[in-house]
Amino acid sequence: MFCSKCGSLIIPGRDKNICPVCGHEEKGNRKMDGKVVAKSTEKDVVMIKEEVHIEPLDSEAVCPKCGNKGAYYVLKQTRAADEPETAIYTCAKCGHRWREY
Repeated sequence: MFCSKCGSLIIPGRDKNICPVCGHEEKGNRKMDGKVVAKSTEKDVVMIKEEVHIEPLDSEAVCPKCGNKGAYYVLKQTRAADEPETAIYTCAKCGHRWREY
């Protein structure tokens, strides 16, 4: 949610949404299906509460639990920026999750 007065980012609160920069109070905050929707006079702003994305299928990955060949994966930066990403796999058959550095 952005302040309509100064444009700074406002993190929605439980009761009030007060801008940390100028102190302006925004109104019209409501929750809807896991998303926080902030009403503004110009447009609706939707903040995603949970990251959802399509993971590609790696047909060469073998599940250590069931031995199935094929797993979905996502790359995450879990360590310092100068180190390689971590691949987090999810078995396409049993749903077991594991990671490779």
